[in-house]
Amino acid sequence: MKKTNNKGFSLVELIIVIAIMAILIGVLAPQYIKYVERSRVSSDKDMIDSLTKAAQTATTDDDYYDGLNNNDSIQITNTGVVITPTATSLSAAVDEFYGSITNKFKSKAFKGQTIDIIVTDGGASASTLKVVVSDNGSPYNAGNYK
Repeated sequence: MKKTNNKGFSLVELIIVIAIMAILIGVLAPQYIKYVERSRVSSDKDMIDSLTKAAQTATTDDDYYDGLNNNDSIQITNTGVVITPTATSLSAAVDEFYGSITNKFKSKAFKGQTIDIIVTDGGASASTLKVVVSDNGSPYNAGNYK
């Protein structure tokens, strides 16, 4: 009688391997999704911080300071970033210090949120300009977004 030399996998072995892979995917997928969301929240916070720093730099840089107006603002939403149309100095400062703005919120934590970075005259002299960050009327606090 002829001896056959089968060197393949049996159907049972393949089903066991597929079952093990399904269990691993079921356990690891939720962790991966949480990791991706934390990364998106971190990216959104970094964008807010960078735009705030660009606006603060504009309030202290002589090249941009003279062109700033009270209530010049940067608004960040899920649809994108908008700079007040009359805020040409603020827009130029953001372009120089932050770069081209094409970002929008990506995370679920910031979904539906509007962040306003507003240049305000904080006192009697123009040198007291500040950048105020607000989140739907309340002060922005990065610790509230996880």
